[in-house]
Amino acid sequence: MTYGGAAIVRMFAELDGYQPPHHVGTTNRRIFGPEDGIGDFSMVRGTLWPGGGADRHYHEHSDQLIFVMSGRCRVRAGATDVVLVGNDTVFLPRLVPHVVDVVGDEPLELFITYLPALRPGDTNPAGTGNRPVHQGV
Repeated sequence: MTYGGAAIVRMFAELDGYQPPHHVGTTNRRIFGPEDGIGDFSMVRGTLWPGGGADRHYHEHSDQLIFVMSGRCRVRAGATDVVLVGNDTVFLPRLVPHVVDVVGDEPLELFITYLPALRPGDTNPAGTGNRPVHQGV
């Protein structure tokens, strides 16, 4: 699809789910990406189930902005170790290894934006840290 100045609508129920590399118990749905012709960014909706999370990893080319819609998560990145709840946000610069884990018994719902857009192969394991590295899909 090429952007022609009209509205672009995404129906959540029609978006395909996938488990990103180096994540467990996670279902993401890509909402927008550069293929939409509206800029070099990608926007994803993520659901992380209790016990799930992102293994220690980094993105070589993309900065990451996470907005927590509901649920709770613990984010560890460098000297940062924080629990986020609904309406909290965290910015993770490219190349900074980070871990995201669900806290509690409720699913975690996130909006994630990558600038520039996340591309295949840009999610890299950062070795064992606070969580064992899983290879994911």
